[in-house]
Amino acid sequence: RQRQMCIRDSPLTVRFQKGGVLLKHRSIRAVAELSIYVALAFIFGYLENLFPIPMPVPGMKLGFANVITVIVLYRRNFRDALLVSLLRIILNAFTFGSLFSLLYSLAGSLLSLFIMTLIKRKTSLAPVSVSAAGGICHNLGQFITAGLLVGFPALIYYAPLLYFAGLISGILIGILCNCVLNLVP
Repeated sequence: RQRQMCIRDSPLTVRFQKGGVLLKHRSIRAVAELSIYVALAFIFGYLENLFPIPMPVPGMKLGFANVITVIVLYRRNFRDALLVSLLRIILNAFTFGSLFSLLYSLAGSLLSLFIMTLIKRKTSLAPVSVSAAGGICHNLGQFITAGLLVGFPALIYYAPLLYFAGLISGILIGILCNCVLNLVP
């Protein structure tokens, strides 16, 4: 019989050593916390689809589900924010969208999350500024995806609107995130 040895790395991870092999598991608390984040992001996306806010540009949304992504990025780490974002995108695409909505969401979310993580790590900017950059990059990722699908010349006049919409929604999301990060322990 092989003996198991439990080593606590941090409050969120536990390593189990069994027969010389090191296995790493998340604690139940960490899994539950991430599950709540995914559920909240999914609910925010659901509510945004259920009650669309009239926007001047077709297909544009404020992206309230991204509030959760930014909160996870600040409260946890990039890997957890990526996990929450991917699960939310897949759930929303299969529930409310299509293959194209999945592609657009993946492109925008992945680009914005990478840029927000880079800015957060390399600067001391507040969540509002990081989120504003994320909003712009989210729309840039979707613009590039649309350009590859339908051609860039057809979308060139759409770019300035996407830039300002991403900036404004990113600032609003950042303000909301800042309030949550300051109010909730």
